[in-house]
Amino acid sequence: MASCPPAPPQFCPPQCPPTPPPPPPPARPKPNLRGLHWSQTKGKVFQAMAIAVAGGILFYFFVGVPRKTAYREYYRKTDMEELADTMARKGLFQAVPSSE
Repeated sequence: MASCPPAPPQFCPPQCPPTPPPPPPPARPKPNLRGLHWSQTKGKVFQAMAIAVAGGILFYFFVGVPRKTAYREYYRKTDMEELADTMARKGLFQAVPSSE
C-alpha cells in the first residue's frame, strides 16, 4: 500500500513590522498661491471703487449741498443794484465816474 505524501508544513502568514503612526497635520494649512496676485488685485480694486463712491457721496452731501444752499441764500438776500451803485460811487468802474 502506498502511503500518502507528508502534509506540507504549516506556514505562518507573513507579518509586516508595525507601521508608525501618520505624522500630525501641519499647524496651519498651506496657502493657495495660484492666482494670488490677481485675486488680491481684484479685491483691492473693488475696495478702492467702494471707497471712492462713498467719498463722492459724502462730499456731495456734506460739502456740495450746504455750499449750494449758501450761494442760493446769498443771491436771494443780496441786492445787486445796491452793490453796483456802491462800487460806482467808490470809483471801481472805469466807465463810470466816481461821485465821491
